[in-house]
Amino acid sequence: MRPLYETPADLDNEDGIAKMLSHHWNCEFIKLPLRYHLDFVVTRNSKAVAFAEFKTRNYSMADINKMGGYLLSIGKWSAAKQLCEASQLPFALVVKTLDGLYCSTFTEFKPDDVLVKGRTDRSDWQDIEPCVLLNTNRFKRIDFGN
Repeated sequence: MRPLYETPADLDNEDGIAKMLSHHWNCEFIKLPLRYHLDFVVTRNSKAVAFAEFKTRNYSMADINKMGGYLLSIGKWSAAKQLCEASQLPFALVVKTLDGLYCSTFTEFKPDDVLVKGRTDRSDWQDIEPCVLLNTNRFKRIDFGN
């Protein structure tokens, strides 16, 4: 079985983002079981309104743009597409970068490109996989009005 790389610190980070967004968007983020392959279902008054995935990157959004765009595994993209088509709910991809918190919401699943990429620092051959490339102009910075 493949190791899980998600750490308790990652889960704490997710929880902090969920709390900020819950307050800001007047909703609740319910953690999904692993079999759904996404982080959260988003609810308002106990009714599901979206699905969400949270990512953290140690780059600014400008740096991600210089790299060609944001990469998301096609497995994650496919899971989001399947859940959203079955439920007719949108998918929110929330990315925490060095310069802010960004969100892109999808109701149609048309990537800007498909590349084979991944990380090599863990010596896990399964880290290299097909990924969708998403142009950074799809993402809007979340303004908390601070």
